[in-house]
Amino acid sequence: MAEENLFTSLDAVLTGLKMRNAIKQSGYSIKELQEMLGLSCPQPIYRWIKGRTLPSIDNLYMLSRILDVHMEDLLAPMEPNGDSK
Repeated sequence: MAEENLFTSLDAVLTGLKMRNAIKQSGYSIKELQEMLGLSCPQPIYRWIKGRTLPSIDNLYMLSRILDVHMEDLLAPMEPNGDSK
């Protein structure tokens, strides 16, 4: 039996879409999240939701607490063949 690769990378674009949806459902504005996360400007949040970058573990943790969702629910793993889940 061949071992299945359990390690995968994250799909930044789909992760961004998940974050955008969670933010929208929360009712918080980007400005409010910026202030709660202690960011000096909103650009990092826009980069996250556009799939250009991923938040640090600290910011991901704080974002998940603010949005009241599990951190893993904000992440979208890449499929082994390179497709997104």
